[in-house]
Order: sequence, then structure tokens, then C-alpha cells
Amino acid sequence: MNIAVFGAKGRVGSKVVEIALKRNHKVYQIDKNFEHNKLDKVDAVIDFSTASATSDVCAFCSAHKCPLISGVTGHNTEQLTDLEELSKQVKVIKKENFSTGVTFLKEIAELAASELKNWDCAIIETHRKGKTDSPSGTAKALASIISQNKGSFSTVTVHSVRAGSNFGKHEIVFASDGESITVTHQAENVEIFALGAVKEAENMLKQY
Repeated sequence: MNIAVFGAKGRVGSKVVEIALKRNHKVYQIDKNFEHNKLDKVDAVIDFSTASATSDVCAFCSAHKCPLISGVTGHNTEQLTDLEELSKQVKVIKKENFSTGVTFLKEIAELAASELKNWDCAIIETHRKGKTDSPSGTAKALASIISQNKGSFSTVTVHSVRAGSNFGKHEIVFASDGESITVTHQAENVEIFALGAVKEAENMLKQY
């Protein structure tokens, strides 16, 4: 498979490149002057750049008629519109978190919220110092899932911590009088996000 990677020099993007090469894919590391890059057919784009690059990423996908797997968070309304317009042309998979554990955490959150509707709920998310979006995209997604399943008891408080070099920690606390339940996902490296994105690209290509 030929995979174009935006953000290939970044923390997660560099791991996408490394993992994709190990899985015998051809990788294009796309720079700002992508229109001048000589590329063979591109089967998929994996984007771990920045929200500000979204218009360029969408233009690239449109030009090459290839699907997009995006792990970028913090999009504004205009950037989300660009992604929506692109999805009318090609397949777009946008996730705030590609790890297997967070996928399962969402299922746990949905079940707990539906069963513990009148319990208090809070999310504490911890990321490295310098992470720009707060709360994290994962925390927002979890809060949305919990709110939808708690119905009229939909209040979910989100606390954000930015300190050190934490890869990402999400704690969901459900509490009532006399007892509480805490579910935690701790990312121990960025490889889990990169591997998840590469697998999404592989699965997508199997379907087409």
C-alpha cells in the first residue's frame, strides 16, 4: 500500500512512518510543497499534523482521490466543514484516539452511564505540557457518550491537567453516596496511536 503521511516529523507521525515501513508499505512523507512532490498512486493519507493544515490535507486527498485517516484534534468550524466536504468525495475516518484501549473505554463508559444515570460523573484527563487543545479530543468524546446515555442526568465535569511528558491518561469517575467507580486508560507510548491509524488504513483498503 502507498501511504502519504502528513505530520511525518511529529511525535505520532514519525511513528506512523516507522510502523508502516515495517509492515511493508511504501510511505510518502508529505511536506508543505506537496503539489511539487512526484508521487505514485496514493492509496491512503494518514494525518497527524495540525488542525491548521486541514485545508492542505483535504486538497491533497481530493487531488489524489484517496481516503483520509485523521488523528488531528482541535478543529474549528471551517476545518470541520472542509472535512465534511471531503467526505462527500472520499472515505474519511476521523478519530480523536486510535488506541485499542480507548475504543474499549468508550464501550465501558456507555454501559456505565446507561446503568448509573443518577450518579455523579467526572473525567480527569492528563497530557504532556504543551498540548494545545484542552480538554482533549478523547475527553470530549467520552463526555459526549456519557451525557447521551445518562439522559436527563447528563452533567459531566471534565478536568484537564497539562504537566510533564505524559502520553495521555483518561480517568472516568462515577460516584454516588458511599461508593465510586473509577475506570482509567493510560497511554504508555505514542506507538499505540500510530499502529491503530495504520491498521485503519489497511482495513479501509480491504473494503474497497
